Amino acid sequence: CGDSQEVMDREIAFAKAGGISYWAFCYYHPKSWEQADAYNYGWRRFLAAADKKGLRFCFILQGGKHLGPANEWGTTLSQFTDLFQNSAYQRVCGNRPLLFVFTGEKLISHFGSAEAAASAFKALREASKKNCGGDPYIVAQIWPHQIQADFLKAIQFDALSAYSAPGDKGENEPYAKLQEMNRWYWEQFKAAGCEVVPLVNAGWDGRPRNYTGAWYQHATPKEAANAINEGLDWVLQNSAIAPAKTVLVYAWNEHDEGGWLCPTLDEGPARLDAIKAMQDTFHK
Repeated sequence: CGDSQEVMDREIAFAKAGGISYWAFCYYHPKSWEQADAYNYGWRRFLAAADKKGLRFCFILQGGKHLGPANEWGTTLSQFTDLFQNSAYQRVCGNRPLLFVFTGEKLISHFGSAEAAASAFKALREASKKNCGGDPYIVAQIWPHQIQADFLKAIQFDALSAYSAPGDKGENEPYAKLQEMNRWYWEQFKAAGCEVVPLVNAGWDGRPRNYTGAWYQHATPKEAANAINEGLDWVLQNSAIAPAKTVLVYAWNEHDEGGWLCPTLDEGPARLDAIKAMQDTFHK
């Protein structure tokens, strides 16, 4: 988001007008690699915005080096809990800061053992409860084949979701097939007896990054809005296992991976307009 503060301010206005509740920003520890901190410009510009218009934010942590040195975890989690206290941080289930974790399969090796990884996240929870008054609602973003993975058992996440939920077969597939794959992910997580935050792909096309596997024709604004509507319906129908009452959409601006909601040169804000119209009907 936001190549300048002016652009960030405009994106916030577009997002809020389109019915978006919060953005989930990827976090990069400054010591992950040289100049890694430059990747944090999005959430920093968001926090610097004079008028967030009620839009909120949360983080997507990434396992492995993205979390910074394991022996500095105490300092790192202090930064997280400081940010959890920000009035713009997204909370769910009452007073619980929402936190996503991607590439969690790297957590055990990063901290040295399953026990150390579990201890690290327990410390994060305790620090948050002490400083923010809320136990974080920590959501693992996984692939379905990882449902029984060791790192899930070690960390004891609160819910399952995904970063993206495409298929791995096919080539040029219709958007409806991507929506079908999203639904399959939700049901797989549900069948595992877990709480779920449904992931909805606004698109998936990794050809610019030379990804292998399926890519999907770009959704029309109405198709993207209908897919989000289906996710919201699923949350209502499965309220016992979706207590966070939220859907995560991939993505705001991952243009080179085929998923976006923000305005573009060819569509303008058509996707956001369609989402807002859907929400206005959904809430009636």
